[in-house]
Amino acid sequence: MEGLAGHLAGLEEILQNWNTNPGVTGLQLKSISSEISSSLEEISPEDVPSTVKHLVGAPDISDQRSLLHLAKSVAKEKEAADFLRDVCEIFSCLMELHPQLFSHKLTELFSFCKTLFFVNPSAKARVESLNFLEIIFDCQTGTDMAAKYDVAMLANQFRKQLALTSKNSSTVLSQVRQVLGTMCKQFPVEMEIHHQDLLVSFVREIQAALKSASEKLDLTLLTGTIRGMSGIMMAYGIDQDDAEMLESVYEILRRVCRKPEVEDGSVTRRGAMRSALEVFADHNALFTKFLLTDFKYWFNLLKTWVRSNNKDDHKIGWKALNSFLDNMGAAIEELKDTKEVLPLSLKFFIGEFKDILLNKGSSHKNISLAIQGYGKFAGALKKNLQEKDYLYVCQDVLHRTEQLYLHSSQKERESWLLQLPSHLQSCSLLVGQVTSPSSSLFSTLERLVVLLVDQFPQIPAQYQGMAVSAVLLCLQTEKKHGEGSLMEQVVYQALIRSCSHPAVGPLEEVEFGVVTYKSYLPLWSGLLKAHPEGVKFGRADLSEEIYTEVVKNIFTIIEKLDLTTTSVDEALVTNNTGEDAMDVDLTLSQTLANESLSETPQDLTVTDSYGFQKKAKQAKDYTVLVNLVDVCSHVLPLNTAAYSVYSSKLWYSTSLWSAEFPEVSSFYKLADTLLGMENIEEAQEDKKQIIVRYLSEVVQKCPSFQDELQLSCFTLVLNIPPAIAEQLIEELGPVMELLFHLGSSMLHIAERALIATLGWLEVLGQEKMDALLRRVIPQLRVFLATDFESSSEEVTEVKKEKIKRGPLRIDKDKLKKMKIVEKQTGVKVCKLILNLLAQVSTTYKALIFPTEEEVGTAVTAWDMKKHLKVEIPLPDMMLSLHLDGLVPIVVDLVQEAPNRKTRVAAGEMLHVLVTFMIGRTSQQSDDLAAKSPMTNL
Repeated sequence: MEGLAGHLAGLEEILQNWNTNPGVTGLQLKSISSEISSSLEEISPEDVPSTVKHLVGAPDISDQRSLLHLAKSVAKEKEAADFLRDVCEIFSCLMELHPQLFSHKLTELFSFCKTLFFVNPSAKARVESLNFLEIIFDCQTGTDMAAKYDVAMLANQFRKQLALTSKNSSTVLSQVRQVLGTMCKQFPVEMEIHHQDLLVSFVREIQAALKSASEKLDLTLLTGTIRGMSGIMMAYGIDQDDAEMLESVYEILRRVCRKPEVEDGSVTRRGAMRSALEVFADHNALFTKFLLTDFKYWFNLLKTWVRSNNKDDHKIGWKALNSFLDNMGAAIEELKDTKEVLPLSLKFFIGEFKDILLNKGSSHKNISLAIQGYGKFAGALKKNLQEKDYLYVCQDVLHRTEQLYLHSSQKERESWLLQLPSHLQSCSLLVGQVTSPSSSLFSTLERLVVLLVDQFPQIPAQYQGMAVSAVLLCLQTEKKHGEGSLMEQVVYQALIRSCSHPAVGPLEEVEFGVVTYKSYLPLWSGLLKAHPEGVKFGRADLSEEIYTEVVKNIFTIIEKLDLTTTSVDEALVTNNTGEDAMDVDLTLSQTLANESLSETPQDLTVTDSYGFQKKAKQAKDYTVLVNLVDVCSHVLPLNTAAYSVYSSKLWYSTSLWSAEFPEVSSFYKLADTLLGMENIEEAQEDKKQIIVRYLSEVVQKCPSFQDELQLSCFTLVLNIPPAIAEQLIEELGPVMELLFHLGSSMLHIAERALIATLGWLEVLGQEKMDALLRRVIPQLRVFLATDFESSSEEVTEVKKEKIKRGPLRIDKDKLKKMKIVEKQTGVKVCKLILNLLAQVSTTYKALIFPTEEEVGTAVTAWDMKKHLKVEIPLPDMMLSLHLDGLVPIVVDLVQEAPNRKTRVAAGEMLHVLVTFMIGRTSQQSDDLAAKSPMTNL
């Protein structure tokens, strides 16, 4: 940000000398604008809002030093053309990515573009201003914005510019026509009076251009005109009764869409051809009657675009070909039923697809085209073929698709992965048209769906939506024919695959390419999200049925898991081969991709309530459970209506699982998810009693747990709603006291505990929370006695100095952020404490001060003289040890240590020390007593 401010200050200084030497100043402006563009490439996402304020100014404030204001001051100058073009490019790129950040300055930006176009004589600046103007129109539309922009007058001004062919270059005219098309698309009401004249004008311009020799063909002007025509057609279409206009536009597309290689002359630029293909892809349904005659021409032409090695050619070719085949399939299906004689168009397409599949040398692109083509023509084939012939075609396509994915090498399957969703959709469409599909068809479909689910994490994010749609279409196809096994198997396999990868924390970052349960969350979100739009097209909304299968399989999977443990010593002796582990039908080779994500199966241990380490007999089953609970935390809240049907059973089962395996923290996490979805006030009484009884058991067991197990219980306890907390006030006291004791070293725990206490206090009142407040408020004294701001700053400075001199320089920013977060959390905790004290009476406020007993304890000092001397004889010397310094530490651990195992060990040590002191004093002589007397009290 400092660099951007410096560049803007430099711009301001240069512009002050504009009148002295405009030419030199223009070069300087160009240099600085290039530097600004380079600096913006390195800004972080969190700095974007402040950067935009520097560029265009803050809302409702005319920032005299903003880039917009500085650019407006030279908008009329020809010498500043390069600078102005760069400014428009900067604004355009940022507005496309973050349009909401520019909403407060749209009118000023529009005025800047308008001034730049109509006043500045430079073509390069004018063209870029029109490009920026298109983006401004796309940012916000509507009647209000049309009035602010005065769209009607602006359209007249642009139309006048089209008449000035001698004054405006072809690039400018091309961009003007493109802007007029955008205005028709974004402001159809205001542009209603212009659209027909503009369409006729654009069509005539294109026809005139195409009549000229190819050497003289102005592709720049042709590109803009075609894009302008596309905008008009997007807004208004073409009247089907206007046969002349339809035929004219069709002939234009027929001529322009040809590949440059087959044109006469040396045409190399393809912008016009791609723009025409874009128009064809969007509007070919308007020309169905022509396409039913010219189907061979278009199919072969579009295949040449698809085969192109140029990425842009291939992309627009696929889009146009897909749209064309969709339209042809629907058009042929609507033709008169003639099962005796196949329509020529259908016969041609099926022949092409069949030849591709039979040819062993067919390329990947052609095979994909044939499989997708069969799916698009499923309705037409069903209508025009006999049932047995259609069934044969369906079986043949499914068999060929299965060969591609299930009977090929790993490398070949990876190359086909992106086509799998579209191929699966085609197979589903074909099966959906069969009158009575056989079980073998659904078996093939099931294997393909499971393969897609298995490979879902490898599919790029932009294609995952298509994959979800393909899975849903398969499930809807099965639903249509009344089958039931496909959904059960797909949901079960999807859950298993989601859970059979390394376990990660909710905030843990993983290396790119490592698969975890998070990789499958887009799949579950897509499957469980309601799809009302599908109902309009005769497709059932399966979200509730899928949710039901998910819940059923949660029970199934957990019941299959082996969660038993053995002591660590026993586990070292017993070598369990893992034959009894749950069969997840999935190799765990991928789980070794990042061993740091989770503990290895050999090292997976849990800690029981006595602090003893136990080892899982089947570590893989624990990994499945951890991931399953994490998946549940994201999946179960997606459909609260369906959850209510199973909530009682989920709570009952969770209670049983926790009672059977109390050391498994995942069940407490699952209970926390369920608790967050419950409306306790409206819950049935029997379910409410199950919840209360379960939470009461957790609260009682919580203090004796250790480490991560205890933290899971703490999280659950802090989320208890007030309606239940009222019944557990007496039991919550010791747990909350322990939480604040731990919170003194982990401030985020103290913050959450305070938020929970304030929430309960607001609903229950201080009278009902008397027992809890009397235990909690004394624990808050340590936070108010700490100056978090000064202590954090001092520590940060010390650390910074060390880092500057040491090898950890790279971690300086991370450490600084940690200290800042700690400081902010500490300050927030103090404010929450003051808020709590403000809401209670004086009786409770006084608890923040120490009692007389605590004051006496604080001023009581230990005798620091050395009395307890132990002499240990060694072979070569007599070793003397003094145990006096150990006594205060041991006593403190016995009283305050939160870990039970630590308290037990400290108690045993204290017992040894006391026994030693008694023995020493009872046996020592008067000389020894005089030599080491006890301190007089």
